Amino acid sequence: MNKLKSAVPRIGSLITTSTVIGALLIGCSVTGPIRERSEAPTGPPQGLTFALIGDLGYEPNEEAGVERVHADLKREASLAFVVHVGDLSSPRYSCANELRARRLAQFQAAAHPVVFTPGDNDWTDCHEPAVKGGNPLERLADLRSVFFAGDQTLGQRTFALTRQSQGVDPVFAKYRENVRWDLGGVTFLTLHIPGSNNGLGRTPEGDAEYAERNKANLAWLRQGFVHAKANNSRAVMVMQQANLFPEFSPFPGKPQQPSGYTEIREQLKKESTAFGKPVVLVHGDSHFFRIDKPLSPLRVRGKPVTTALENFTRVETFGSPYSHWVHVTIDANDPNVFTFRQRIVEANLTKPQ
Repeated sequence: MNKLKSAVPRIGSLITTSTVIGALLIGCSVTGPIRERSEAPTGPPQGLTFALIGDLGYEPNEEAGVERVHADLKREASLAFVVHVGDLSSPRYSCANELRARRLAQFQAAAHPVVFTPGDNDWTDCHEPAVKGGNPLERLADLRSVFFAGDQTLGQRTFALTRQSQGVDPVFAKYRENVRWDLGGVTFLTLHIPGSNNGLGRTPEGDAEYAERNKANLAWLRQGFVHAKANNSRAVMVMQQANLFPEFSPFPGKPQQPSGYTEIREQLKKESTAFGKPVVLVHGDSHFFRIDKPLSPLRVRGKPVTTALENFTRVETFGSPYSHWVHVTIDANDPNVFTFRQRIVEANLTKPQ
């Protein structure tokens, strides 16, 4: 949804519950070693940390800021891993092989394991006029071959991932980008859900691709919660690119109809309700850093307030033109499991207009 993104405010005041307010005031550290090569990192019982980024480097003049983010992440030696929730750049660049090679090199050079899930600018929006000869479905196939070739994370230090493509159902064999891993008593999983209405509503070919991928995403989400329950996980974190809640400010205009997010939203709500423990959805897309409770009902004057789904929290990462990252801590002694801390890269601070 690149056109919508350009019209919204890029950074907002932090919206928190009591769960996350303390997170912004607490420093994060890790005191134990992380194992090398092909093993999920093992951390201490409390204080294990990781990083969330996405939607960075939309214009060439922002590339230095992207490099500073990666340098800042490298200095944070305690991080167990880094997740990029999509949009390697704006479509003009993200659809091109040159930019893809640059981002892959950055991920592979990272000191920490890196997990990437695609955004709309990485393939869905490759039809835009600014992209010469862009074909979304061809760009999607290329994206899968470039970023999801092995069964491990990217980065200098890696660990193994469980990919949806490894399952017994051949229908899902091509969805290598949907992955899962366990760490610190938490089940993590990615879903391939990009902006621009999840690819629905532009062309018949795109609609067919959406229908197949939506089926895969729903199945992977269900399997993730089954796995979390079987493992007695303390929490589940789901990571994908699209903002599933465009009715919440600052996203302008009305959501596209039919929505490409209806089924995944309903399934996420259903699974979170049944799980009963903390569930966090991480996304990018609208470039508005926030932590809130979007499955809380909207208040309507004169009508009773329905109970909110209080165990569900949404975290949106920073996005262009703001080049910063989100620091997350898992604490074994915290019933809320996660704390979130904004990490502002001082050299990337923008000048007030």
